[in-house]
Amino acid sequence: MDELAFAYAEELANKEYITATYYLESESDVDIVARAASFAVGQSVGTWTPVPGVTREMLERHMARIVAIYDVPPVELAIDLPTSKRAFFVQIAFPEANFGPQFPMLFTTLLGNDVSTAAQLKLVDLQLSPSFVAGFGGPKFGIAGLREHLDIPQRPILLNMIKPCTGFGPKAGAAFFTASARGGADVIKDDELLGNTSFSAMLDRVSAYRRAAQQVYEETGHQAAYCPNITDRPEKVTQNARRAQELGANMVMINGISAGLGIIQAVAEDPDVTIPILAHYAGTGTLVENPRAGISSPLLLGKLKRMAGADVAMFGSIYSAYPLLREKYLRTAHFQTMPLYDLRPTMPSVGGGIHPASAARIIQDIGFDVMLAVGGAIQGHPDGTEAG
Repeated sequence: MDELAFAYAEELANKEYITATYYLESESDVDIVARAASFAVGQSVGTWTPVPGVTREMLERHMARIVAIYDVPPVELAIDLPTSKRAFFVQIAFPEANFGPQFPMLFTTLLGNDVSTAAQLKLVDLQLSPSFVAGFGGPKFGIAGLREHLDIPQRPILLNMIKPCTGFGPKAGAAFFTASARGGADVIKDDELLGNTSFSAMLDRVSAYRRAAQQVYEETGHQAAYCPNITDRPEKVTQNARRAQELGANMVMINGISAGLGIIQAVAEDPDVTIPILAHYAGTGTLVENPRAGISSPLLLGKLKRMAGADVAMFGSIYSAYPLLREKYLRTAHFQTMPLYDLRPTMPSVGGGIHPASAARIIQDIGFDVMLAVGGAIQGHPDGTEAG
C-alpha cells in the first residue's frame, strides 16, 4: 500500500483526481510523511485495522495519493528544526470516483474523518479537473444573465435586507418593502433569520410584497425585485423555490451554509426554477475561523458556492466590525469571478455595516460587478427608509 500512497502531481494531472491543499501543524518530532499518508489512506480506502477484501485493483483506483509536502519555512537540516511545532502544506489527490459531483460526500472525504486519522488540518484550496467541474452546472444566470434579468446593465446593484430581521407579518413587511422600493432599492430580500414561519408564511410574503412592488412601479416607474428566503427542510426547499417563482418572486435566497451547498445545487439544477439564486453566508464563521481546522473562506464562499449554482453569493465586508482579513475578502471575490472552465461567474455581494463611504471603497476594491447588501443604513436612516 505504501508505494501507492505517493505520486507526482504531473502523473495525476490529466487523470480524474481533485487535489486538496491542507495546512497542518505538528510537534517537531512527528513523522509528517507517515501522518499525511495515514490521512490520505484513512480518507479513501483505509480502516482502523487491516480487513479482508482489499485488492490491488481497489487500491489503484480508489486510494488517495500524497502529491506534495511543503514545510514552512523549508528546513533541510535537523539542527535548524524549531523546538516546538512545525507547519506544513500537504497536497493530497483524491479519486473523483470516490464521491462524484455532489457536496455531502465530497465534504465527508475532504474533512469528515480526521479523528480516526489523528490529524487536525485546514482545507485551504482545491485544484479541480475539467471533468469534475463539468459535473456541476454552476450559476444558471451568472453576472451577465443576472443583470439582464434585473434590467441593470452596468452599475453596482443595491440590495436591501429588510430590518427588523423578524417578528412581523406579511402586511407590515409589505409596508417596509414599499418604503425601500420608493427609495430606489434594486433588490429587496428577507433577512436570513426570517424563513417560513407561523406568523409570516413565505408564500404570503411573496404575494404581499409583489403587490407592493407593482404599486411602487405604477407610481414611480421603479421596479424593485423581491428575493424571499426559501431556506427550509431539504425536501421543501425546491418546492418553495417553484411556488415563490409562480407567485412572482424575482429571485430566491438560500442560507447556503446552514442548509448545505447540496441544497443550492438541487435548486440550481431544477429545470423548473428559472430565477436567480442568492446564497447567504450565515454560519460561515463556524467553518472558517479556526486557523488549524475547517475550510478557507475563499474556497467555501467563492469556488464551492459558485460550483453549487449561486448566481449571487454574499460575504462579509472588511469595513465593518467583523475582523476579516483583506486578502480573504478580495480572494473570495476573485474565486467567485475568475474564469473556471465553463462555469459562469457568481456576482459578489458584500454585506455588513455598509454605508456610503464604505460602499465607495468596496466598489474600488471589487469593481462595478457587485451587489451591495445594505440593511440598517437604509431602514435606520434618521430621515426614514426612503432617504436611507
